Amino acid sequence: MKFDELDSKMRVYETAHDVCVLPGIYMVARIDGRGFTKLTKEVHPFEAPFDVRFRDYMIETVKHLMNCGFKVIYGYTESDEISLLFDLNESLFSRKHRKYNSVLAGEASAKFSLLLGGLAAFDCRICELPNKHLVVDYFRWRNEDAYRNSLNAHCYWALRKDNFFSNQCY
Repeated sequence: MKFDELDSKMRVYETAHDVCVLPGIYMVARIDGRGFTKLTKEVHPFEAPFDVRFRDYMIETVKHLMNCGFKVIYGYTESDEISLLFDLNESLFSRKHRKYNSVLAGEASAKFSLLLGGLAAFDCRICELPNKHLVVDYFRWRNEDAYRNSLNAHCYWALRKDNFFSNQCY
C-alpha cells in the first residue's frame, strides 16, 4: 500500500470524532492549572494566600496565549485559571475542539513552565456560547468565582495567622 493510501485510511480513525464549533457561535477557552495546589504549596512554594510572582506568571501566560496565533479579543485570569474569548470570526484549525484544547494547553504549559523554572501543566476545554449575553454571563460567573475564592482564602489565612484555629476548644 502506498503512503497516500495508508495516510487516507488511517486519518479516518484519527479524525472520526472531531467536533467543530459552528460559525456564528462564540468560543471561550477555559485553561486550568493541573495539580496546582501541590505545585504551589509543595513543589514551588508560593506565599499564601497571594503571591505577586504567581500573579505575574499567570498574566504573562495570558499575554502569550493572546499572541500565539489565535484571534483572542479578551483574556481573563484568576487563580490558576485562564479564560480566552475568541473573535467571532476565528476559524483557525477549522474551529476543531481537539486542536484548540491541545494547542492552548500546550502553549500555556510551556510558557508557565519557562517562567516558573519547573514543570507545570494546564488542561483546556472550549465553551460554546450562542450569544453575547451568555458571553457576559460566562465572564461574570468566573469573576464571581474569583471573588468568592479570594474572600475565602483571605479569611482563612487571616484567621490562621492570628492562631484562631489552634485556640479553639472542640
